[in-house]
Amino acid sequence: MSQLFIVGSRGIPAAYGGFETFAEELSTRLAARNQTVSVTCEQTSEDADRPDTYQGVNLLHVPTPDHALRPILADLIALWTCYHRGEPGDVVYLLGYGVGPFAWPLLKGLHAKEIEVWLNPDGVEWRRSHWSWGARLYLRFCSWLLPRHVDRLICDSTAIRARHLQNEGVDASHADVIEYGAPIVQTDDLTPSVRARRDQYLRQHDLSLGEYYIQVGRLVPENNLKLMIRAVSDPRVSRPLLIIANRDSHNGYYQTLRTLAADRGASEQVVFGGTVYDQPFLQALRLGAYAHLHGHEVGGTNPALVEAMGLGSLILALNTRFNREVLGRAGLYFVKSVEGLVRRLQLADRFSDTTIQEHQRRAVERVRSHYNWPRIVDAYERRIWDTATRPRPAPEPGPRRNAIRLDEPDGR
Repeated sequence: MSQLFIVGSRGIPAAYGGFETFAEELSTRLAARNQTVSVTCEQTSEDADRPDTYQGVNLLHVPTPDHALRPILADLIALWTCYHRGEPGDVVYLLGYGVGPFAWPLLKGLHAKEIEVWLNPDGVEWRRSHWSWGARLYLRFCSWLLPRHVDRLICDSTAIRARHLQNEGVDASHADVIEYGAPIVQTDDLTPSVRARRDQYLRQHDLSLGEYYIQVGRLVPENNLKLMIRAVSDPRVSRPLLIIANRDSHNGYYQTLRTLAADRGASEQVVFGGTVYDQPFLQALRLGAYAHLHGHEVGGTNPALVEAMGLGSLILALNTRFNREVLGRAGLYFVKSVEGLVRRLQLADRFSDTTIQEHQRRAVERVRSHYNWPRIVDAYERRIWDTATRPRPAPEPGPRRNAIRLDEPDGR
C-alpha cells in the first residue's frame, strides 16, 4: 500500500494556520480509512517531547534551525527525510512552493525512486504585500518553476488551476482541483462550558451576543482590515467588529490598525481579540456574531470562508473571483471601497429573519454538497489508489518526464 507523506506545514496537531489545519484534517481522515500517512513536523529545541503518532498518523520530526530561511530549510530537510523513508509507489505531497529551485536535486532523487511528487500551490502567495520586492520576485519565480516539475498539481479552486494552466504552462491532465473542507456546526452543538466561556469573553470585550461582526484571518494588508475598520467607524454602522488574529505587539501592521481605529474614534468599535486556536471556542464566537466579514483577496478556497459557511454565518465577502467561486449565492459581496462596504452592512442590517435564514441555509448547503471533508478525502484516496496501482515500466535511459535536466537552463 502506498504511503502519503505530507510536507510543507509546521506539523500537526494544528496550531498555526490553514496548511496545518488542512494537513491535520486530511491525514487523520485518511488514517481512519487505513491509509498509511506521515506528516513532517518542524521540531525545535522546545519540542523534544512531542509524540511520534497522532490519531493514527505518523509524525516525522525534522530538526528546524532558527534562521531567516527557516521555511526553505525545513522543507528541504523534510523532503530529504521522505527520500530516505519512501518506497516506489509512495507519494510526497508538498504544500506550498516556497522551497523553489532548492528542491531540484531532491525532486530528481524522489523521481529516481519512483516516488511521485504532488504540489498544492495554495493561493497567489507572491502577491502578498507584506513580502519585500525581492521575496515577491523569488516567490513568483517559484510559482512558475515548481508546478512544471512535479507529477501532479492539486489546486483548491478552479481559478487557481486556470491561473497555473495559463501562466505556468502546466499540463492540464496533471492538474486537479480538490477544495478545502469544513464541518457543519450549529449552536446546539456547543457544550455548556464553551458557551459559558464565549459569554464571559464577550462581556470582557463589551460585546453583545448576535450584535457584532467578526473577521477571522491573519493581520496582513491583503485581508483589507483597514477597509473594515474605516467602514465600522462610519456613523451609519452601529455594530462593532471583532478581529480574531495575532495581535503581537511586535507586529507593525497590528500597531498601524490600532492607530487607525484610534484616529477614527473607533477604539471601542474595533476589538482585537487575539488568536484563538481552540476550535470549539472559535466556533462559538463565530456563531454568536451577526455577520462574518471576509476581505481576503489573495488565494483560492480560503479556509476561514468555508468554515464560516459551515457555521451557517451571514457572510459579507470582498467581490473577487475566488470568493465568488466558493460562496456562490450564499452571501453578499462588497467592492473594495469604504462606501461599498458601508452600504452592504446597511443592507444586511435591514434583512428580515427570513432573508438571513435563507442566506444561512444556502451557505450550509454548499458545504454539505461540495465543501465537505468526506467528499474531499474520497478524491485524495482515489488518486492515492491510482498511484499505487499504476503499472511501472522499467526505467529508460535519459531524463524522466518532469525531471529537471541539468543541460537545459529552464528545466524542460
